[in-house]
Amino acid sequence: MNLPNRERVLVSLVREIAAEQAIQLDSFSHDWLLRLERGGRARHILGYNFEINSATAQMISSDKAATADILAAAGIAHVAHRLFLHPRLGGYVPAAGNWGRMLAYAEEQGYPVVVKANMGTGGDEVFKVATAAELEEQVMELFETQRAITISPFLEIEQEYRAIVLDDSCQLLYAKRRPSLVGDGQATVLELIEQALLAGRISGELASRALDGAAGDLKRVLDQDQELLLGWKHNLGAGARPLLIERGEVYDQLAALAEQARRTLGIRFASVDIVQVGGQLSVLEVNSGVMMEYFVRHYPEQRETAKAIYAQAIEKMFSAE
Repeated sequence: MNLPNRERVLVSLVREIAAEQAIQLDSFSHDWLLRLERGGRARHILGYNFEINSATAQMISSDKAATADILAAAGIAHVAHRLFLHPRLGGYVPAAGNWGRMLAYAEEQGYPVVVKANMGTGGDEVFKVATAAELEEQVMELFETQRAITISPFLEIEQEYRAIVLDDSCQLLYAKRRPSLVGDGQATVLELIEQALLAGRISGELASRALDGAAGDLKRVLDQDQELLLGWKHNLGAGARPLLIERGEVYDQLAALAEQARRTLGIRFASVDIVQVGGQLSVLEVNSGVMMEYFVRHYPEQRETAKAIYAQAIEKMFSAE
């Protein structure tokens, strides 16, 4: 979300919490770094990272391959992320180089595969590639800015979820619902995209991606109530919308898996992304930065929920020795 830091939901919530709890709040780096002081003790929030996690746990969670390796060692269902280092890190790259191993891994998984920055966030620098030529192109592009990338199998994800966990409690759980078009039995896919764009239901960027993705289907008429999902990414920043999960069997399964991942990584405050594929749940990744910007903007009535979660994290920051 490309907003000035002063407009971030997190900043406004932390300001309110500080005022209510008699915490002195100082801001640096255009509100990207917040310093909280109470009783002669200072704590910090950098971006969306709270001074509650250990530096090691935070770094592991930021590293997709490291997270996958640790979850694999613990026997926790997860999405594999195979690590490949930039060739300039010659001392850590096998003498045979990356390309042969990349091709072998991609062929083993079967195209398409997903190639991404090892430490990226928000769905940025994540690409689905269908051929070895496309893989080569995206790898070269990523290595222009990245020291490490990962390759993962492309999964037909039925649903993606996010769980926000704090110590041994699941604080919030929602699904990420990809944007979609719903047919009326008369309009073509192209007409539905135009209608959604004019009505403000999808952005111009998403409309452009939808046109590209449905290039061969633009004249097709969707049946009444037939749904056509737009895009393959579930990121809220890419147009997906959050849907709260009510307590019940599904909630309990998701919360339990998120807690397993949190405990295994040794992290206290994090968001855990979980995917459902073939009816089975797996951890996709874990984020030490807990961002609720899109959630609150979609559910303004849940602003107090987000505030309460951040307030708990701040209280635990000050109670930790």
